[in-house]
Amino acid sequence: MTGNTGNTGNTGNTGNTGNAGDPGGGVVFADRAGRPLVNALDPPGTQPLPIIPPTPQGYADRSWAAMWYGWRLMVEFAQAGLIQRNVGTITMPEPPADSQADMDALFALARQERADALDEIVAQKDEFISLFMALLNAAPHSRPHTHRVIAGASNIALYAAMHFKGWFKRQRPFELYPLLLSPVLSPGHASYPSGHATQAHLIARVVGDLVLVNLPAAARNVMSRHLDRLAERIARNREIAGLHYPSDTAGGQALAQNIFAALDNTLQADLDLAPDQRKLPTFHAAITAAQEEWP
Repeated sequence: MTGNTGNTGNTGNTGNTGNAGDPGGGVVFADRAGRPLVNALDPPGTQPLPIIPPTPQGYADRSWAAMWYGWRLMVEFAQAGLIQRNVGTITMPEPPADSQADMDALFALARQERADALDEIVAQKDEFISLFMALLNAAPHSRPHTHRVIAGASNIALYAAMHFKGWFKRQRPFELYPLLLSPVLSPGHASYPSGHATQAHLIARVVGDLVLVNLPAAARNVMSRHLDRLAERIARNREIAGLHYPSDTAGGQALAQNIFAALDNTLQADLDLAPDQRKLPTFHAAITAAQEEWP
């Protein structure tokens, strides 16, 4: 048992679970083996308690945790047909044919910055929504709709990035030079564009340009710059880790800008349509609700 004591420090990360959009995945409720709670409510041999009447078909909008609501927004985006192979509203350029300049940059980053950046690299490996929430001084209970929009932007970006990864099939840096060995397990999918860069930059654009519209102009401009800097840092940490080329990062940022333009144009076009004819009605409702959280 003592071999596991090293994991104790990880329990301090449990507080980030809610901000990441995971609805209680880090929480476990205890029960008694001899007298389980279900027996306390309805002891054996007694008249069963009446059940709560079934709810109407469907679930109230408030019942959706941000993580699952984010998937709803991604599905809606996919069904809108804004991205189809490499010909559609959202496109991006080919990656560089010669990766040598990229590789030279990665060697320098690994030597000069990896040790110092290691904590951030590991912390951001699977989740960084909590970083954006912290930067905004927001929490799931205080600004739930903003949380949903961030989760949705992250999923939409990931969907688009995976589409183009499958299209370009660029090899990861470690596949060309194994001694770049990343401190975290490298994903098994292609390198270009960087998913982290696409996600982080789309979150920054959606929040800065769509969610915070009710803030005073000066405050909004400052916050947008901070969001951009955080997105850049998250993306660059993937380069320092040896997981992405600098051109992957640039490609992810460009893709995020193209996704945002498509989203914004579609939302504007939807305003002239009846709600049942809009391409992104759920996303429109989420953005509107999030805007009201920032008076």
